[in-house]
Amino acid sequence: MEKLITVKLLIVSLFLVNTLTPLMPTISYDYHNHQRIIQIAFLLSLCTLLLTVLLKHKKPTYTVLFDKKSAMFFLAFILSGFLSSIASQEKNFSLLYTFHISLLFGAMFYISTINDKKSVLLIIYTLLIAHTSLVLVCILNIIFTLAEQQHLNPYIIYSGFINIRFFNQVQVFILPFLILLLKLKNIQRIVFIALFLNLLLIFIGQARGALLSFFIFSVFALTLKTTLKKQILTGLVCLALSCITFYILDSLNKGGADILRTSSSGRVDLWLNTLSNLSLKHFLIGSGPGVFEMSLGSSAPFSHPHNSLIEVLNEWGGVALICILIVIFNTFRKSIIHLKNHKKDIITESIFYSFAIGITYSLFSGVHVMPVSQTLLFIMWGLLIGRLNKNKYKHIPINVYAKLFLACVFILAWFLYLQKAIEIYNNIDPDNGYIYGPRFWSIGQRA
Repeated sequence: MEKLITVKLLIVSLFLVNTLTPLMPTISYDYHNHQRIIQIAFLLSLCTLLLTVLLKHKKPTYTVLFDKKSAMFFLAFILSGFLSSIASQEKNFSLLYTFHISLLFGAMFYISTINDKKSVLLIIYTLLIAHTSLVLVCILNIIFTLAEQQHLNPYIIYSGFINIRFFNQVQVFILPFLILLLKLKNIQRIVFIALFLNLLLIFIGQARGALLSFFIFSVFALTLKTTLKKQILTGLVCLALSCITFYILDSLNKGGADILRTSSSGRVDLWLNTLSNLSLKHFLIGSGPGVFEMSLGSSAPFSHPHNSLIEVLNEWGGVALICILIVIFNTFRKSIIHLKNHKKDIITESIFYSFAIGITYSLFSGVHVMPVSQTLLFIMWGLLIGRLNKNKYKHIPINVYAKLFLACVFILAWFLYLQKAIEIYNNIDPDNGYIYGPRFWSIGQRA
């Protein structure tokens, strides 16, 4: 059992290191595709490990960790996605995307078995170290920008992602863990600086959705009468200091940044247009997972609506939306009950806040779409489920025929998945530019 946990930790850690650590060699022509390939390798590794364990398993039952009611809603959500894909005008890509999301849910359940304190902390520390190394590169870029008397341009300062919002999407998962580590007095100053730098970078990117998500998380945590109250208040002080620092730095070169601007970068128009185009079909089975496309004026087509609720309703359908909302609500409800009964369990608390802030930011951005943030969302969900359902194991009957069936399904499904993913990747010509917004690959074409 310990060896199995070690292998899982290695797989998760390798994903974090290979997608977040700067100066790592990339295996594609841009960061997004590199990260997607690493994500696919991550999912394939977990699936292969699970299949290997199942085939070697000699007992008539297999022990899993999940809540039966939630598992039924998860299954209903995935089935809705496959039905929607079959009815879609772009069956092949939609089936690819539905299978991809299914793999992420599978990874989430498998990762939920990593629930002991030592293992969970190892994942948190790996995430923080890898991301902090990326932040330090960004700070160097700030220094060079100021030295050259240039404006604080996030497109120059941010590193490791093809889009500044993809950088911010990862940041929101990091913030609650930095709040957690403020409890450790021996590294408190270092953690405060790391938190300050992260918030400063968010201000530089003018990521209002990320700032709003952080503020909502802080208020929510304080209303729960958390044991991290002192650390969260420190985080809010850090937020104010980073805001002041940003405006001071911005004024040095007369950047004229306006973090409080009222424009929506086209998101509100995108949401309203998407909602106005909904039909009865969308409220039932949707138009097909992964096939959203909409242009505003002369801009390149958006490949997702930048809102998780609208996306699920439009692509997966109303039934799937209800199922996933019930599961998320149950996760929140169980987390709040657990934290009220276990007030000193700050590890579970920080994981819950990381998951919650990710869900909140998905209402304004593509957290649930882009490879790194998408994987982090499911990793945090899995770790949270594992902490909430610790020792609540279920026994599923399994025999040799079930093993053979699963092995055949695994090989066939992965063959078709990889074949389609590689086919689309090879059809993309990066010399034509980003004619479609990113979705599965960095250029969101689907054939």
